[in-house]
Amino acid sequence: MRNRGAARARGAFLAFTDDERAPAPEWLRALARRFSMTRGRMVGDRTINAVPHNPFSAASRLLVDYLGDCYNADPAKARCFTTNNLALPADRFRATGGFHTRCIRATAEDRELCDRWLQVGYPMTYAPEAIVYHRHHLRPGSFWRQHVNYGRGAPAYHRARAARGRPRLTTEPSPFYLRLLRHPWTRAACRRSCSRSCW
Repeated sequence: MRNRGAARARGAFLAFTDDERAPAPEWLRALARRFSMTRGRMVGDRTINAVPHNPFSAASRLLVDYLGDCYNADPAKARCFTTNNLALPADRFRATGGFHTRCIRATAEDRELCDRWLQVGYPMTYAPEAIVYHRHHLRPGSFWRQHVNYGRGAPAYHRARAARGRPRLTTEPSPFYLRLLRHPWTRAACRRSCSRSCW
C-alpha cells in the first residue's frame, strides 16, 4: 500500500504515517522546515501516545520510544524510525527500492528500509518538533498480537539484511535490557547513555 501511494505521488518528498495516527496541525510544515535544513536525509519524528490512560497503549508506546531514545540518541546520526512518522526524498526512496514487500507482510518494513538507507550512505535525522499522535486503543489480546507480529518480523528483516551482504546482528548486551526495565522512570537518562546501534 505504501509503495503504491509513493508510486503515485508527484512531490519531491514523501511523508508516511498510519491510520491510527493523527498528525499535529504543524506536522507537514515542521517537516518542510527540516528538509530545508537537511537536504537528502530521511527524517523521523516524534510520536506521542494519545490514549495515556490505556495501560496497553502506553506500554506499547514506551517500548517503541525506548528504541528511539537509544538508537537516535544523536539526532543528526539517527539509526531507526517507524513508518508511523517518517519522511524522505522521493527520488532516494525510489532509488533504494521502496519498502521491501516481504518485510511489509512481516511488519518489519521500517527496520529494513532504515538499514538499507544507511547501507547506501544516506543520512537520517530525528526531528522531535514534527509530532504525530498515536490513538491506538489496545486491549490485552491486541497488545499481544501486535508484539508477536513484531517478533515475527525479525526473521524477515534478518533474511533481507543477509541478502544484501550485511553482517549478522548480535544480541544486545545485558545493560540494554536493564535500561529497558528502568526506561519508564529514566527516559532522559536512557537518551544520554544509549549510543550503540544494532537495531
